[in-house]
Amino acid sequence: MNFEELFNDLKEEIITEAKEKFGEQGKDIIADMEEYLAHSKEKLKKWTILFTEGNIDKEELAWLLQSQKDLLILKTLQDAGISKISIGHFKNKIIDSVFSKVLTLALS
Repeated sequence: MNFEELFNDLKEEIITEAKEKFGEQGKDIIADMEEYLAHSKEKLKKWTILFTEGNIDKEELAWLLQSQKDLLILKTLQDAGISKISIGHFKNKIIDSVFSKVLTLALS
């Protein structure tokens, strides 16, 4: 398992998604995203290892990832006037992306 590769792929995917969804404002949230990812990196690594070793199942992994959603503060989008609903949908997309990446890594 190459966690650093997973982490870097995830980072690129999230930043690309932000740019596609929010256009110019998406570029502005890169700092917010990097802060979230840096804060979550060790936990994500631990959970990925636990999952790939079979110590937690998919439901537990999903729950753990959802627990991090509130840590994802997209201040830049809030300041730009993006609705909380749109921000919430984007947060869900990020959590889903993380979940999918971990599953793909574990099953490969």
